[in-house]
Amino acid sequence: MIERLTLWGLAPGRHIPDIELPGSPQRCMGRAPVEDDTGRVWVLEHLHPGQFDHRERIGRALSFLEGTGFPVPAYLPDLNGRFVAEHENDYYQLSPFVPGTPLPQPEFIEDKERGHNLGAVLAALHTAGANIREFDTEPPFILENYINELMAKLAPRQPKIHDALLPAIDSLVPLFEAWEDLPKALCHGDFHPLNTIWRDQSVAAVIDWEFIGIRPALFDVANCLGCIGIEDPLALVRGLTPTLLSTLQKTGCLEKTNFALLPELILGMRFAWMSEWLRRNDTEMINIEIDYIRLFSNSIDSLLPAWKNLLGQS
Repeated sequence: MIERLTLWGLAPGRHIPDIELPGSPQRCMGRAPVEDDTGRVWVLEHLHPGQFDHRERIGRALSFLEGTGFPVPAYLPDLNGRFVAEHENDYYQLSPFVPGTPLPQPEFIEDKERGHNLGAVLAALHTAGANIREFDTEPPFILENYINELMAKLAPRQPKIHDALLPAIDSLVPLFEAWEDLPKALCHGDFHPLNTIWRDQSVAAVIDWEFIGIRPALFDVANCLGCIGIEDPLALVRGLTPTLLSTLQKTGCLEKTNFALLPELILGMRFAWMSEWLRRNDTEMINIEIDYIRLFSNSIDSLLPAWKNLLGQS
């Protein structure tokens, strides 16, 4: 694919097969690290059919975010000024490669500085996203519909998993009832520590924006905390988590209506992760997720009081 660099006015250099790219490769047909003739390294993505319009909107949004100083490897516009380049009915995007340092797992969950930096990034997205209108007309994401569709598919195909998850649905009723009226914001859509490129404890870049869109204001916070809690459920009340929440509170981004339902939002987001494990046929993670959802559902009423105590709220 390296010859496609000419679509951006760049002279091809070489493929770099020894670079391992972070993020989710399945979000496009293929991607590869490539070098131009100056030695600069890029990530070249070959898009699935039908991704053009959404990816073009993502390109415009990331370009705006980059202009605000937000840490994002924004897509490069091609010679026609578009963020999706076309060649013989195939579509491509090009972004700069951002090197990073490995995330220590599971040790990162105790790292307060990482918690502060994640909170600061989410606050910056909340602020900058208020000026991005690219996704206002996209169909709204409704978590209840997503979960109902998943459960309907599971019932005949994998009834044991369906029956194991079913009791947790009752805990989500308050969230479902409030969903339409929850204050919304532009969200990354899949924000978690592994979709962050780290430079030591600092955030060098946030990647994998395929699910960007308008969501409840703490949607990204919920997804991030859910991923921290699956490492160790007690990490939801110590280490990284309180610092992340405190940073959001200090920046005015811990929106009260969403915060009151943050435990339910975390639980609801775990059904999306279950869908991912099912898609991958990852039996180990399916079983871990079932246990996590059960534990979370059974202890959901204890989280909000614990967080309020940690944050000094009455």
